[in-house]
Amino acid sequence: MTIETLRTLSKNEVKKFIRERLAFNEIADQVRYVDRDVFKKEHRRFNMTGYDDIQGETSMFNKAIIDEFVDLGIYDYTEELYLNFNKGHGTLHLKYFDDNKNQEIELGGDGTTEIIYRIFEKTVFSDLSKR
Repeated sequence: MTIETLRTLSKNEVKKFIRERLAFNEIADQVRYVDRDVFKKEHRRFNMTGYDDIQGETSMFNKAIIDEFVDLGIYDYTEELYLNFNKGHGTLHLKYFDDNKNQEIELGGDGTTEIIYRIFEKTVFSDLSKR
């Protein structure tokens, strides 16, 4: 799906696309003793604890989820884009090209799908210039 197509969809339709992109479809067909229909409705979620067993592990895990949408151009608007979590509370960090200040956007109790949608709003759904 292209970003032009996504722009024409409703918020709920875009969030459905996000959930489908993060779904475990390929794994569901390989797992035994699991209700495949239920399992296919599950999707990858951010680790929101803010704690690492191995230094940087959570950051790498969460960045891999964001990177699932790199083909849509989410990094084409920013010099920096990353998430930081502490005990379930998230902050989206952005620094746009041609902007000297860093932005910190509090995410409250948003889940993974809502956070990805907010990243879309701040990047590919915006009218900002690309690099």
